[in-house]
Amino acid sequence: MAIRVVLCDDHALIRAGIRGLLDSAGIDVVAEAGDGREALREVRAVSPDLAIVDLSMPLLNGLELIGRIAKCSPETRVVVLSMFDDDEYVQRAREAGAWGYVVKDEASTRLIDVITRVAAGERCLRCEPKAGEDPLSPREREVLQLIAEGKTNERIADVMSRSIHTVRNHRARLMHKLGAKTAPELIQIAEERGLIRLAAVGRKKP
Repeated sequence: MAIRVVLCDDHALIRAGIRGLLDSAGIDVVAEAGDGREALREVRAVSPDLAIVDLSMPLLNGLELIGRIAKCSPETRVVVLSMFDDDEYVQRAREAGAWGYVVKDEASTRLIDVITRVAAGERCLRCEPKAGEDPLSPREREVLQLIAEGKTNERIADVMSRSIHTVRNHRARLMHKLGAKTAPELIQIAEERGLIRLAAVGRKKP
């Protein structure tokens, strides 16, 4: 049986793109909503398996919507689809009751997988690494390498096919995780911890 989804985003163009992606994967979009209150009405009416929710929704914001969905339709699991690639937003979505979190820039590669896993009962929210685990995500390592190569945010966004907003968030998280205040300090700390090898990115040794 197909997974039944209510799609909640205030941009019709984004909804159309996501609907096309879900349709191609055999996921049934049973209703759409352009604001938080309409989304709540649709969820109440059709009791979907999942609600895909943007955090920036008019009339009723996404975080409040997640909590209300949990009360009116407890069998409906929420997957957040947001432009915000920030651990603070992920944590707030988790606390509100979300089961999954996908950044819009990564929707084409991650959304179907997250929907399928959440529908099967798995939570797909990022979390802090356990002791001994790599503190950086693969994407953060990629950004770190490009920073070490001297590339600007704009160039990194172009190389990675990501938005400048996403790259800035990755850079900010790298600075926070490694305790750096400047890009040169970030690169120095990363090399000292073995996260990058500057010789491999063209630094001339003295």
